[in-house]
Parts: sequence; C-alpha cells; structure tokens
Amino acid sequence: MIYEAVNIEEPVRQGDIFYPVPFITINLNKLAIVDKEGHEQVSNWLDSKDNKEIIVKTAIKPMWGIVATQDCDAEHSPYISLFEIRPFSEVTTFSPKSPKKWMELITKKSRMFAKWFYLPQDNDFGFADKMAVNFLVLFQVSREGLMKNIKELRKGRLKEVAYEHYRESIAQLFRRYPYDEWYSLNKGEFSEYKERKGSIEPFPWQK
Repeated sequence: MIYEAVNIEEPVRQGDIFYPVPFITINLNKLAIVDKEGHEQVSNWLDSKDNKEIIVKTAIKPMWGIVATQDCDAEHSPYISLFEIRPFSEVTTFSPKSPKKWMELITKKSRMFAKWFYLPQDNDFGFADKMAVNFLVLFQVSREGLMKNIKELRKGRLKEVAYEHYRESIAQLFRRYPYDEWYSLNKGEFSEYKERKGSIEPFPWQK
C-alpha cells in the first residue's frame, strides 16, 4: 500500500511510523507522588510545583505514532514529536459500510476535515484495520531512546506520495485561523445569517 520499509541506518524523519511507543497522560489534579522512601500520596500539581523534581506513578499506554517533527529538527532535537495513530472509527465519527462510501470519504471528506489523516489497512505492515492519524493528540519521546531501539520500534514510513500529502496536511492544520465568519456583516446581513444558522452571538456593531 502506501507504506515502505526503512533501512535501520536511516535517520528518523517526518512520516516515520513507530510501534509501540509510550503514551503518557498526567492528571494535574490527582498526582500519585512517590517520595524517597517509596511511599505514595495523592497530590495536586500546584501543591508540588515548587519541588525541583518529583516522581509520580502513572500509566503508560503502548501507542502507534507517526513522526511530526520536521527532518532538520529530528536529527538534533532531544525529543521527537509524534501524532497518535488509532483505528479510524475511534478517531472519527464516520463508519462507512460500502466501498462507494469509503471512496467518497477518502477522496472528498478527508479534504474537509483537517483533524485527521487517513491510513489504509495493511496487514503486512501491522494495520489490521483502517487507521487514522489524530492531529489533536501530540506526544513526545526521547530521540535517544528511539534511536537505540529503532530496529524494533520503527515499522516503516509513508511512501513519497503519501508523505507529501501528510506533510501538507500538518501545514494546513497549523495554518488554520479560527474566526467567526460573520464578524464583518452589517446588522441586516447578520439578521439573515442568524436566521439560517440559529443561535449566534452578534458583535457590538451588529446589535
């Protein structure tokens, strides 16, 4: 499909796919802090922030990840940023039932939704289901750790045509500027807009 193997000597680059990589979430309001004697107590981050370093007990989830860090930075950065990869049905609200619906989703709707990037099923690569890159979840792992275990962790990378699409999708995601599209309407135009869109708050000059 759209994936290719990578020689072990090749450096980490954007579009490389890894598994399993550690995904960690921290609840700032409920930290399981372990003291020097090994005792555990639950605390709030704000109560512990003055300590130079604390040890916490937390869950680590093995995750598929795709490198987000640009090639030039991946060679020197102490940390590599990755987007999470999960089954398509978990990342999106879509669940097509026919090849025709999948075709329409992949070729049309994927252009409309910038929060995910479609990855086709490929049993040989390790994707038993259709997958998606979730651009809303970004995490980091140490570059040194990846490099020392790259033979086991790096499953491959996107082929050139897919990589170019992935790269531009990231650019579009971070280039987006969210704004209230009705801000420049006059009072009459806003009235028409609100009638069509429903409950919309006007700006002061539209009241």
